[in-house]
Amino acid sequence: MHRSGDTVRIAVLLGGISAERNISLLSGRNVVWALRQRGHEVLAIDPARGSQCLLSDEELAAADAALPSQQELESFSRWALVQALDAPWTGTVELVFPVLHGPYGEDGRVQALLELRGLRYVGSDMLASALAADKHTSKLLFLAAGIPTPRWMAVTAQQLEEELLEELLDELGTHLVVKPNDQGSSVGMSLLRNCTVEELREALELALRYSALALVERYIEGRELTVGILGEEALPVVEIRPGSGFYDYEHKYTAGKTEYTCPADLPPDIAEYAQNVALSAHRILGCRHFSRVDFRLDSDGQPFCLEVNTIPGMTPLSLFPRAARAAGIEFDELCERLVSLACQ
Repeated sequence: MHRSGDTVRIAVLLGGISAERNISLLSGRNVVWALRQRGHEVLAIDPARGSQCLLSDEELAAADAALPSQQELESFSRWALVQALDAPWTGTVELVFPVLHGPYGEDGRVQALLELRGLRYVGSDMLASALAADKHTSKLLFLAAGIPTPRWMAVTAQQLEEELLEELLDELGTHLVVKPNDQGSSVGMSLLRNCTVEELREALELALRYSALALVERYIEGRELTVGILGEEALPVVEIRPGSGFYDYEHKYTAGKTEYTCPADLPPDIAEYAQNVALSAHRILGCRHFSRVDFRLDSDGQPFCLEVNTIPGMTPLSLFPRAARAAGIEFDELCERLVSLACQ
């Protein structure tokens, strides 16, 4: 049992080989610094680097939020993840804190490797991580549990013929969100209004660059909300207002591009309902320790659950730390609580 003030030897996993690599570096850097501030012995481990995975403080400080190039992404090897988790550091730590976003980090594969190595870690286990990362499957589970979620259809690259695209527009309307099935940070996402068949095709082609499956989802006009879960408690609701367009990668990671309100200006019953639905979504997927649940709130006050993020962003602009702060939990204390949850 970990008590506050106990020193723990921790490896923070950051970076990785997904399109969200650089955001993971920023998130992980914050976690490394916060845990060191609390007196823990912390290693920064980038699994993309294979057996040479230990980052120096200088390399950690140099991280930025720019999207990695396609060339950089293609240079990474999946085998590097296995090599990194077989490196000598694994025998020196008591706990692993994954702060990896996207495929090969947040989707259960790294969690499976950690379990095979017998390493204790922060966050959801292999199955919950895999379910949450698969947006199509998680939405099916939401429906089965009675959790409202926008109508959608899943599309592969082999299904881009005009007849199917016209059927999608007939079924879902012309205000749509198109996104990769297993990416986060709005990578590969498009918001379409009054869209044509050709615009839908282009959006699907973009999404399918990042995933073998794309989701076409009815766009819910209204407000954008998110609810963080810490342990078994819902944090205050955050409302997100992008300065223009939608809450894309640029708006998420550029200071001043988006306005946030936490606690959100909502009637108490709607805020409580959103928190309860978030807890239900967290539990139905089997998540543990923490998550962040994203919603759209329609004009009738009905929240629609979009997805569950099992490793929320931990950058200075990220939503989960913002919600924790509104609950009186500063960032270093937030990281300490996650360590305590994993050590129970």
